[in-house]
Amino acid sequence: LFFCLYSGKISAEIFYIDIDKIINQTNVGKHINKEYENSKKINNAKNLEYKNKLQKREESLIAQKNILEASEFNNKLNLFRKDVNDFNQLNQKSNRDLQNKLVENKANFLKLIEPILLDYVADNNITYLLQKKYIIVGHNDLNKNTDIIKHLDKKINISNFNDSISK
Repeated sequence: LFFCLYSGKISAEIFYIDIDKIINQTNVGKHINKEYENSKKINNAKNLEYKNKLQKREESLIAQKNILEASEFNNKLNLFRKDVNDFNQLNQKSNRDLQNKLVENKANFLKLIEPILLDYVADNNITYLLQKKYIIVGHNDLNKNTDIIKHLDKKINISNFNDSISK
């Protein structure tokens, strides 16, 4: 009799979500990714332009090899190598900065959606909301991605996100 009375209390509402999919498919997540891709394209265009200038300098330097004195050629060659090294370091730094900004924006987005997810869980009587990547097998009916993406898109817009990261 004891088990029959409390059998309803033992069951738990367990669902799962794919947080990466949620980040990439919400409007704010799409905005974050688009902003990153645009910055990356601009960065790559600048780098390509500077790389082309370096290639032209290299060709010019090679053409002057037999004309210039050895010491003058070596000085120009060392200066060119320094410029190439500086370019490579700057390129690596800018790529690293872009990647860090993407990670930071996604982390800020996760902080912003955490209370919304907590409210969603409470409102829908969900006991556990698990990350999909930690589940080996789960019935598709337990996947709440679509519902949560719709819910987040209603609750958060791009201006809310931009306001939250500027604070």
